[in-house]
Amino acid sequence: MKTDLLFVHSSDELYGADRVLGYMLDALTEQERARTRVWLPSDLEHGQFPLCEQLRARGIRVDHVPLPILRRANLTPRGGVDLTRRSIAFRAAVSQLDPAVVYGTTSATLPALAALRGTPRRVLLHNQEVWKPREAKVLAALAANVDGVIAISEATRDSMPPGLARRTTVVANTTPDPYAGANFATLSTLPASPLKFLAAGRWTANKGFDVLIEAWGCAPSGELAIVGGPPPSGSALDVPALVAASPAASTVKVMTEVDSINPLIADSHVVVMPSTWDEPFGLVALEGMAAGRPVVASRVGGLAQFVTDDVGWLVEPGDPEALAQVLAQITYDDVVVKGERARAVYLDRFAPRRFHAAWRQAVGLS
Repeated sequence: MKTDLLFVHSSDELYGADRVLGYMLDALTEQERARTRVWLPSDLEHGQFPLCEQLRARGIRVDHVPLPILRRANLTPRGGVDLTRRSIAFRAAVSQLDPAVVYGTTSATLPALAALRGTPRRVLLHNQEVWKPREAKVLAALAANVDGVIAISEATRDSMPPGLARRTTVVANTTPDPYAGANFATLSTLPASPLKFLAAGRWTANKGFDVLIEAWGCAPSGELAIVGGPPPSGSALDVPALVAASPAASTVKVMTEVDSINPLIADSHVVVMPSTWDEPFGLVALEGMAAGRPVVASRVGGLAQFVTDDVGWLVEPGDPEALAQVLAQITYDDVVVKGERARAVYLDRFAPRRFHAAWRQAVGLS
């Protein structure tokens, strides 16, 4: 069967950008999925919860391919040679498959998209990153042949050079409604005390887990759960060691990766995202809001565009004292009021049906 739509993705795990790919595929009709293929990279080990298994369960054809993906390892002469070799092979493989549309799901896929320059394919980019000024020129050059960009937030769109930003449509992320499942726990099922806080994500420096642990040590406000794990490549924070050294270690529980954080959110009152960088969106925060939980988040990037005072609390990034003050002042009544508003905002602005309609229109499928 002819392939109409080829997705090119940069990892094989189940973090934010990986889950967003699944939500895009959910927007396709059954007939469209039958003519869709996903290429995942072959140069990384599977995550503990492989994305490929989730995609195949959706009926999607998935192949692991030596893709030209932009990684730190490519920023060397030898890495550059390898990237060029992969780009040539990728162009040939795409020519054999002959898809109508090639869709890069992250900025890391831009070398693959650039390899298609001069071919008749329609090329699209899903920008899930905030581009730093130093890298924006390089990334924009790689995106010269991109026909259109779908950005997950105004922050991601505005980080791109003006020429590319003008070809960009903002389609905010979504997350499935947890209440569509059976017996999801509302706030009313949790005891009012102690308050339970949840932070989840990769244990990288820019996610701010070190800031959160320091803040919690200054003013423990109940119980804190931290779930995640180190990234598949690059440096990572030793979160277990930081917790062990905290004076409030007895009130913190560290957990490794899970395939879904919904059960953990259901057992929490508040979701915390203490990012110290320009977070492109903040999917964990949205997952909390979907569950009717308020969010404590850093005033950065996409987070600051949907986490407002109505649905949570914003703090300056990298400031453990300010974060400690906010955590200490939260009451159960605050949680209930802001949680109800968070749920309403999710349903109004970020529910899957809205994402599906907006994404399909941006891609030209409806």
